[in-house]
Amino acid sequence: MKVIYNPNCSKCRALEKELDSHEVNWEKLTYLETGISSEIIAKLFAEYEGDWRDLVREKESVFKEAGLNPKDMSRNEMMAFLVEHPIAIQRPIVIKGKQIIIARDEARIKQAID
Repeated sequence: MKVIYNPNCSKCRALEKELDSHEVNWEKLTYLETGISSEIIAKLFAEYEGDWRDLVREKESVFKEAGLNPKDMSRNEMMAFLVEHPIAIQRPIVIKGKQIIIARDEARIKQAID
């Protein structure tokens, strides 16, 4: 299991606490430090079962700074944008095999652990 993780995010820290307390073996993808590959972004967009826009933090200032409205961007435009501006990726996102879980609440955290 891999987690797209930001140590400054309270939701990420809450997920980390739960995963560790359940002794789940997982890997942190600290995307703000290391960047994120186009392959990982493509996997998220291909395998997430909901609306791909759920994977995006549309209110991040980086969109305004770039003069873009995220609601007007195509899927491919957004994928390329996220590689260049990973701050706009929703978090935490759990990659569990082919399952993509946005683990921002207790139910999704439980889904990630089970």
